[in-house]
Amino acid sequence: MTVIDRSLTRLLKQRRLFLTRERSDAAEIVYVCVDDGLPGGYPVGYVIPSRTGTWFAYARARPGRVFANDQVDAGLLSAEEAVRAVLDHARYGDVLFALEQRAGSGATYTAEVNRAHATWLAALAEPEGITHLGNGRLRFTAPAVAYLRGLPERHGCHVDDEDRIRLGGESYRLVRETRCTVEARPEGRMG
Repeated sequence: MTVIDRSLTRLLKQRRLFLTRERSDAAEIVYVCVDDGLPGGYPVGYVIPSRTGTWFAYARARPGRVFANDQVDAGLLSAEEAVRAVLDHARYGDVLFALEQRAGSGATYTAEVNRAHATWLAALAEPEGITHLGNGRLRFTAPAVAYLRGLPERHGCHVDDEDRIRLGGESYRLVRETRCTVEARPEGRMG
């Protein structure tokens, strides 16, 4: 396999993805996997070479289908270009959502977005965990943010590696909320 450049390596890491290789007599297959804590990861796409020296890219483009990939590109000149095609199409937000739920993270995030975007986001059937607080302010659970991270950029709504929601050509910053614990005070005491 050709060497993957640093920008692609960084992009994979930011998206909680990694590459694994499987070599057979017929060809070398490069899998794009979600880091789910298991040694092999959860495959969300793969690339294979053709007999002509070009590459095919397959991606999990329809979430909910276990280990089912669709061909998303062909005739690509390098393995790196094919991996990028997988990244452009692979949808694995449901996998990240499930991982975050299993981890039981109580983290929440807020964002100030325009009111139309706030209404649209809060009305989505998935992911669960987006609450409209009014005046364009939204609260997201950690699983909801994970889900949005697993959407391809080309879908127009995703969370990028800089914790920004990209939606309809706009960019909104996510702010992680900190949990404050309030100590109970005996009645009548100020302090």
